[in-house]
Amino acid sequence: MREIVLINSTISTQIPTLCVSEICYLPIYDALLESNIPPHAIQERIDALVFTSKHAISALMCEMEKHSELRAFLEIPVFAIGAGCERVLENAGFCIEFISSSSHGESFAREIIARACGRRLLYLRAQSIVSNLDLALKQAQIPLTQIIAYTNTPKSLPYSQKPAPRSVLIFSAPSNYHAFVQNFGWDSSYIAIAIGQTTLRAFAPSVQGYVSPKQTLEACIKLAKELARI
Repeated sequence: MREIVLINSTISTQIPTLCVSEICYLPIYDALLESNIPPHAIQERIDALVFTSKHAISALMCEMEKHSELRAFLEIPVFAIGAGCERVLENAGFCIEFISSSSHGESFAREIIARACGRRLLYLRAQSIVSNLDLALKQAQIPLTQIIAYTNTPKSLPYSQKPAPRSVLIFSAPSNYHAFVQNFGWDSSYIAIAIGQTTLRAFAPSVQGYVSPKQTLEACIKLAKELARI
């Protein structure tokens, strides 16, 4: 039976994990001031929040612990993508307006455009993104402020950590796929699982890749167990 390994930026308690990148949260409070959004006027300047990553939510929560004024974000409607984001938002007490079941940014953008009604959006995001969500919203003339909430920096790993041939590898983001290949190249005997369509599109054409039926780690693991018997 094939080994199953999650290729990620943080350790999972559910499955063996190889961390190929490091997440660093950035000072959102300072970025708000630079964007002319005084923390005391958050609800006056922002009508809805946009999240495409659990890390962006966690980065904001970290800042909220440091700066109580930012807890005003809990009262602002949220547009987010994926069940993973939904769970984090619910646990933190955010005001969820819409959770997309889509697995890529372009579809999510269309869903936001249909619901935004000219509202002023704040998109908290990674330093590097692969979807065209921001461009689509701007082209639709949706008022959009973007703040980089975190960075995802590839690690340099010893070759000894390369997963065994024939492993089933689960990739949680395009950046983690690229960091893995940068470290280890690609073994043609691997099977790759993408958590969503955006990650799937990052795979090289030669990769035997599958997309999870749901954008959750649990769904990825279930699919990986099925493929591991091949």
